[in-house]
Amino acid sequence: MSSKSIGSILKRLILIISISIITILMTVILISEFYQFKKDFKSEKQLIEGEKKLFLKIAVQNIKSYLEYANSTADKKMKEKLKNAVYNALNQAQTIYHLNKNSRTEAEIKELVKNTLRELRYFDGRGYIYLIDMDGKLLMYPHKSISEGCNLLEIHDSTGKSMIKEQLEIIKNKDEAFHTYYWTKPWTNDTTFHHKTSFVKRLEPFGWLIGCGEYSDDHLIKTQQEALDYLKNSYSPEDWNLFINHYDGTSIIINSNKYEAGVNIKDISDDNGLKVFEEELKIAQSGKPDYLNYSWPVSKNKYTPKLAYIDRFEKWDWMIGASTSMQKVDSWELQRNKTFYHISWLRILVILLLSIPFVVFIFNQIRKTKGKLSEDFNLLFNQIEVAISNKKSTSKRKYQIAELSNISAKIDQLLSKHLSNVKALEESEEKFRILVEHAPLVIVGFDNQGIIRIWNKQCEKFFDLEQKTVLNKPAPLDILFDNEAKERVLKRMITNDPEFKLVPIKLKNGKSAYQYWASFKISENLNIWVGNDVTRLKETENELLRSRNFLDTLLESIPSPIFYKSISGQYLGGNRAYFNLVGKEKEEILGKGVHELFPERLANFYYEKDQEVFGGKCSQYEFVFGTDENHTRNYTFYKAPFKNSDGKVEGLICVMLDITDRIQIEEKLKANQEKLKALNATKDKFFSIIAHDLINPFNVMINSGAILAECLRDKDLTEAEDMIDMLNPAIKNAYDLLVNLLEWARSQTGRIKILPKKVKIEEELNPVVDLMTDLAKAKNIELIKEISYNPEINVDTNMFETIARNLISNAIKFTPEGGRIVVDTAHQGEYVQFSVKDNGIGMDKEMTEKLFQIDKSITRNGTNEEPGTGLGLLLVNDFVQMHNGKITVDSQVGEWTNISVWLPLKN
Repeated sequence: MSSKSIGSILKRLILIISISIITILMTVILISEFYQFKKDFKSEKQLIEGEKKLFLKIAVQNIKSYLEYANSTADKKMKEKLKNAVYNALNQAQTIYHLNKNSRTEAEIKELVKNTLRELRYFDGRGYIYLIDMDGKLLMYPHKSISEGCNLLEIHDSTGKSMIKEQLEIIKNKDEAFHTYYWTKPWTNDTTFHHKTSFVKRLEPFGWLIGCGEYSDDHLIKTQQEALDYLKNSYSPEDWNLFINHYDGTSIIINSNKYEAGVNIKDISDDNGLKVFEEELKIAQSGKPDYLNYSWPVSKNKYTPKLAYIDRFEKWDWMIGASTSMQKVDSWELQRNKTFYHISWLRILVILLLSIPFVVFIFNQIRKTKGKLSEDFNLLFNQIEVAISNKKSTSKRKYQIAELSNISAKIDQLLSKHLSNVKALEESEEKFRILVEHAPLVIVGFDNQGIIRIWNKQCEKFFDLEQKTVLNKPAPLDILFDNEAKERVLKRMITNDPEFKLVPIKLKNGKSAYQYWASFKISENLNIWVGNDVTRLKETENELLRSRNFLDTLLESIPSPIFYKSISGQYLGGNRAYFNLVGKEKEEILGKGVHELFPERLANFYYEKDQEVFGGKCSQYEFVFGTDENHTRNYTFYKAPFKNSDGKVEGLICVMLDITDRIQIEEKLKANQEKLKALNATKDKFFSIIAHDLINPFNVMINSGAILAECLRDKDLTEAEDMIDMLNPAIKNAYDLLVNLLEWARSQTGRIKILPKKVKIEEELNPVVDLMTDLAKAKNIELIKEISYNPEINVDTNMFETIARNLISNAIKFTPEGGRIVVDTAHQGEYVQFSVKDNGIGMDKEMTEKLFQIDKSITRNGTNEEPGTGLGLLLVNDFVQMHNGKITVDSQVGEWTNISVWLPLKN
């Protein structure tokens, strides 16, 4: 049989294989596209859902963190408010005592203290001040004044404690303290005892207990409402929804067009009958937050798919959760599937139609080719098998396929290379043995029976055992280790653990070290252990750790706040004083930058200052620092860069020094300087009045007295009567001036005290107007009273009489004969307005601006040359301010003047 070229055979095979490959390839492509589509779609869907889940989880965690913060700070805020309330009342009481101790009896002062403190209210009107003497007698109790005078020592709360007795014992041993107990709410008819906290303190000099309390449930309700108000505005309902429910099913916050907050959603089901709230409650009460998929009713017979993350806030029995709609994801999935299946079915149909004629052709070609190839290849394989077993070349045979002769020659070449490779392998094994033997690492090799196969020189040195004593023998564990260490080694002997791990080693002979060990399974019956001795490195590390602990202790002992940052602006550390100052734990600060911890304005400022230091310069500046506007202090910041061994800046360290007290002292000094200027002006005015205005009337009286005496000696009664008529006005003017001067001096030195009581304004104005009527008639002036508003006000009647008398007297003085003066009242919001209007000579703008400035006030005589000092209006202004009121002046030169006093209706 003539040999045929393998090329002709391969032509047929190539044709057959090509057609088969095309068919298989198209099938594989379709299948791979399908699986890739599913994989990609699943990945994209998981990514979208993962992002939504992560967002919802973070949102719920943030909400839970905020509620934790609100709950944790509620008690602290309540105690701070209680303490401030008591201190405020205490300061008022002590001020009243010191101002009145020289002018009133102790009983009057005590009554004045109780009347003042009785009106104080805190915590939206719930909180009040109560007073108890050391014998347990209730002195003041605003909500139930009927109980005042009762002894409270035998009153007990629901736990059987004598609350008042405990409070009295507390302030006997301490100056002040917080006290918790159970008490009824006096503004209700409920006799139930509620948990309450009070701050009590000793009120000196009376030896009273002064206190203020707040009920925990009322304060908690206030805290919860503040938290809800914040949370309702802390998210965008367009992106996701927040919901908070009670465990009984009552909704607190709900995002729904169909339901409102306050409704019970316990029985709401989705379109599959799933009780949504019950499933959410199971997750919340399990203590393990989780996700929930469901459909939420948005209208009648219409539901939308939702994904929610649910957790609980156990302290308030709240279920909290965040949800988002999955409507868009489901629609997107359905559309993608439809598109893919449509295209795939079209491809499969085309492939099936094209492959039918090729399948028939392939079947015929394979049948023809099979016989020829089987005969020649069987012969070739038999020749190859004989050659390999004898390690010789194949015999020369003639095949039907000519190319098989070339294959036989190639096999001879491969056998030759194989023998060369065997020799090279033996040489490689020798090199490996030398490398292991002289390696600077401890290397031990053993088989599965624990027989030592490798024991290099480092093993001899470390374990103090020569190779010849252990090689090809069981591992000498009894010699090297005690029983406990031996058991650990046996468990790990055949473990394949290529990761190097630090292992402390202690041998039986007392030798110890730290080594990094790893184990490798080289073959089925050979395991190698490799160890690296790092004892010196470990000792150095321990020494560095001791140094670090010393530096940390030193840093913590410094009272000033200190922190340090990396060159990237992230906090690396600080002392406890700094963490207390910013009100955060160490873990909340480390690794973060200023923009993550502070508001944008502060963060930008700190960032700019840090950049100056990162440039290599030290920085010093003053700045106000505080956790909020009510708790700020002034600090000097000292910042310096720290560098590595190459002199490159790696970060900064900052020390903060509190300079608040220094600044406050400087401000007080400045205020005292202003006060001294005012006192000097007062002194100058005082001496001016004495030197001029007060002396002149007395000169008139002295001269008139001398003339009067002479007239009486001469028995000239007519002239004597004339002198008496001239002397009387001088005496009256001097007296009025002296009274005003003394009253004003007392007001400036703080010696005059306000003693308010409730009176009708008309009742106080009537006697003053009556008194001034005769004075007005003397100048032919019409004095008119128009009281259109007559409320009850709380004023010192003597001061009010002085105010009215001076205003009407001034109006008479500066109104010409035949003029008109109107005294009236009006209701102006929270004030009653008492006005004195005249059609006198008036004042310009410059004069009205100086009326109440003692160092700039202008004096002038009246229309009948009545003397004036400007002192009366200064006294009026002081008295009005002492009543928390205000005074206004409106005037036109040559036409009119209107002076109004505004007194608060509630004072």
